[in-house]
Parts: sequence; structure tokens; C-alpha cells
Amino acid sequence: MSTIELVAKMTGALSIILGLLFLVVYLLRRFGLVAQAGAKGVIEVVENRAILPKRYISLVRVADNYLVIGSTEQGITLLGSINEENFCGFEQILSKEIHRDNEMEVKP
Repeated sequence: MSTIELVAKMTGALSIILGLLFLVVYLLRRFGLVAQAGAKGVIEVVENRAILPKRYISLVRVADNYLVIGSTEQGITLLGSINEENFCGFEQILSKEIHRDNEMEVKP
């Protein structure tokens, strides 16, 4: 066999394998067995903040509820929840807490 024939066979085999791969991915997405990037679902991570190395506080929206979750290498803990009427964002919540703590320190 000549070099051209070998290259042609190899190219043909590679084309068939890539075609089958794309077909499998298409079918998996079509039947909902693979999560698609950018797809909006019921659960959404609104924001993550690192508080220490490998320790995070996350604000997660599940349906219409906002959950504050602490996560470490050992596990995940529900720290609290925020209803949608009182939701204003991480920065505003932190500033309210700091302001409240400062008022408590000033009072004798």
C-alpha cells in the first residue's frame, strides 16, 4: 500500500469516529441526559465568596427562594435563607450587618 492510501484510510476512519461522536453527543443532549452550558434551571448560584482558603459562602436561588450556604472540603451547611422581598444582594446584606454591629459596639 502506498502512503496516499494509508493517509486516505486513516482520514476516513477518523471521519467516521468523529461523526459517531457528534451523533452520540447530539442524542444525549436531545434526550436531556447531558446538561447544556448556559441552560437556565431551577437552581442557580447567584454569587460565591471565598472567606478562607477552601471555604466559601454561596448565595443560591432555588425556585424563588434564596439560600445562604457555607461550603468546605468536609461538607455543605445551610446558614440561612432570604425571602425574595428582602433580597437586596450580598454587598447590601454585609453592609447592613456591619452597620448593625457598629451600632451595638457604640452603645454602653
